[in-house]
Amino acid sequence: MQNPSAVAALFQRIAPHYDRMNRLMTLGQDRKWRRYAVKRLLPYQPKRLLDLAAGTGDFAREASLLLPSVEAIYLVDRVPEMLALAPPKKPNRSGLEWHFHVADAHQLPFPASYFDAITVGYGVRNFANRLQALREMNRVLRPGGIALVLETGLPTHPLWKTLFWLYFRFYVPFLGALFARDKAAYTYLPESTAAFPHREAFLYLCQQAGFVPGSYKLFWGGASILYELHKQA
Repeated sequence: MQNPSAVAALFQRIAPHYDRMNRLMTLGQDRKWRRYAVKRLLPYQPKRLLDLAAGTGDFAREASLLLPSVEAIYLVDRVPEMLALAPPKKPNRSGLEWHFHVADAHQLPFPASYFDAITVGYGVRNFANRLQALREMNRVLRPGGIALVLETGLPTHPLWKTLFWLYFRFYVPFLGALFARDKAAYTYLPESTAAFPHREAFLYLCQQAGFVPGSYKLFWGGASILYELHKQA
């Protein structure tokens, strides 16, 4: 399990550099992956969306632009310094409400079946008790609702896996030291990724939390993975 206080302190330190580092590490592809994920929500026409572990609100921002059905977006994060950099609290289109909550993913302050859809961008990996947090996601999602989890992963092709791990283990901390002045934070990223249950192992954990069998899509050969989860209708 993660140390919640240590993880929160880490994200407090890197909050001002978080967006820039994401663009640098992924060559800007993380925005493309989030847009792809949000477009997966279009057929479900969600009205009330939870962006969990929202950080600086990248997922929420894309949802506000791409989902005409959304009436309210709730951004939840444990680190107020991250939420402070999220989208403005005033609507960027008529009728769209923004709600900001500093809260723990393991005990969400919402009633059961409250949300039509949930997005989590690179956050589940940091939860102290992933099963408990996934159970909370399932609880607050309406029957038939959808949850999309975008997470770091490890490629399966032997050559690409080796090259990517060298990049991830050595070059990413170098970028962190250079641009965020925090090498330790970006050493934590590959370490926590290596310890995360990827692909089928993560989907099995999601089933234990109450979701129906899910699916996933690989980006960059598995360096990033989008998991699609559904609550029983």
